[in-house]
Amino acid sequence: MFGQMQQAFGLDLSDRTIRLAKCKKIGKKIILTSYNESAVPNDIVINGEIQQPDKLIKLIQQLIKTAAGQKIKTKNVISVLPETKTFIKVLTLPNQINKKNLEETPKLIEKEIINHIPLAPEEIYFDWQLLEQGSDWSSVLVGATPKNLVDSYYSVLQNCGLTPYVLEIEAAAIVRSLLSEKEKGAKIIIDFGAMRTGLIIFDKNTIQFTVSLPISGNKITEAIAKTLKLDEKKAEKAKLVCGLDREKCEGAMLKVLMGSINNLAEQIKKAIIFYKTNFVSGNEISEIIICGGGANFLKIDEVLKEMLNLPVKIGNPLNNLSLDKKISLSKNKILSYTSAIGLALRSLQKEKFI
Repeated sequence: MFGQMQQAFGLDLSDRTIRLAKCKKIGKKIILTSYNESAVPNDIVINGEIQQPDKLIKLIQQLIKTAAGQKIKTKNVISVLPETKTFIKVLTLPNQINKKNLEETPKLIEKEIINHIPLAPEEIYFDWQLLEQGSDWSSVLVGATPKNLVDSYYSVLQNCGLTPYVLEIEAAAIVRSLLSEKEKGAKIIIDFGAMRTGLIIFDKNTIQFTVSLPISGNKITEAIAKTLKLDEKKAEKAKLVCGLDREKCEGAMLKVLMGSINNLAEQIKKAIIFYKTNFVSGNEISEIIICGGGANFLKIDEVLKEMLNLPVKIGNPLNNLSLDKKISLSKNKILSYTSAIGLALRSLQKEKFI
């Protein structure tokens, strides 16, 4: 089973873009051997829900067929579930988990999880991982998602002629891509996407919680276009070229977008306060990492660093692997492949939640 999963490629599905990545282990090194991306018309997947499966199937098949680098020969795939439709939570159970009561653990989780998500137990699939335990308690990381959503994604992949090995919560793939096992301290990861932005708090070697933020790359582009009376293409170019640099474009973008960036900073502050208040044994947030296509927004790391008084850096999806010699991906472009790379790396791991 694990040998077959080592041949799997990662497939990142979102509302507006699909991407794939495949890795190979050579000795102790992990190499990115294949990649590709394709735009998704805005009526095929809406808010993470597949509306037109037949069209999505054709797009995925074409994506695989035209992959750059080494040809994708395997049918085995590890894909992702939309962050806005999934739930991830650290729960404390009132007993120690051992071999004797291992089979009873899912029932205990089921009883507890209904207090944390707005769905009935029979409406969800969930998976869990033991984090730590004492003599009369256990801490577990639980991921849950609606059954109808999982079934729709699984069906599309099967109808592509693929064999889905894992459908993973996106936050887990992002963390795997950006962080190494040597990382210490609590960190916030901001996944700045075209349609939405996700915030992940990672501490004690696991995801503590995730939340969606009301800001996205597309909304920022729309604000630029509206304020400066530009078309979408010119607004997108201005965003990338000028960014939040006070020295470029006479600081026009900084003036236009200050409200949006202030809102983002306030949401991050609220998440930090929530974590301090509700996770009393948690560590202090030591760093903020930005990833996703929105991380290419010039100087966004420096502006957020000033606002939050915390170290802020752009994430590196190549933190745990390197590029094949035949592959050419720019530093800016690789940020968009954060989730796809994290999914591909999962294929090289044995049974682990993260």
